[in-house]
Amino acid sequence: MEPDPKPPQVQQKPLAERLIKYLPIFVVSHALVTIPTFIISIALAYATFVQADATRKIQMSETWPYVSYGTSNALPDGTKEISLVLQNNGVGPARLEAMEFLYKGKPMSNPREFLKSCCAGDAKFAFMSAPVTGVLRPGEKTEFIRLARTDANAAIWEKLEIERWGVVVRSCYCSIFDDCWIADNRQKRPQQVDECPADWKTFDERPFAGTSGASQAGF
Repeated sequence: MEPDPKPPQVQQKPLAERLIKYLPIFVVSHALVTIPTFIISIALAYATFVQADATRKIQMSETWPYVSYGTSNALPDGTKEISLVLQNNGVGPARLEAMEFLYKGKPMSNPREFLKSCCAGDAKFAFMSAPVTGVLRPGEKTEFIRLARTDANAAIWEKLEIERWGVVVRSCYCSIFDDCWIADNRQKRPQQVDECPADWKTFDERPFAGTSGASQAGF
């Protein structure tokens, strides 16, 4: 009697070969997990950026300075006095960095030079001046040239009444967040800049170096 034949042995495939067979499934499964996670991360990052940008804009709007130049020829009570003024009409403080004052295209270095050039010549008279450096609070102004009309300076006052409309005043100012603008009285609105110009011939509204606050000087 012949012995039963042995059942055929099933040859086992190498482990690596068996894993390769399931590799596409692993890849697809991993992609199904990671792709949504990546998309969610991108969405969260974008939302964070939008929120930060919105917060920044809100902060800027709540601290936005707006400096403008103006001139008048009378006080509220009707007294005749010509003034040249920088005023902060914004809602935040303005840090005044520099001012350039042009008369007939030429930069003026101080009120004395301007008033001699436009109106006074070699005549002597008194005027008032105040600095435009430092910080202007919302609603605050600085009258950097003031000339009250008197019998003695009537001719000079009348000349200034005309010539004040021909000046160009440019001021550079910044907010508390170091956002800066240049205000030019020839333009309707200030222009935002990265930093204040370094090549201006700046106007020192103080008649004498080293003084502070409003001061009176004459020729």
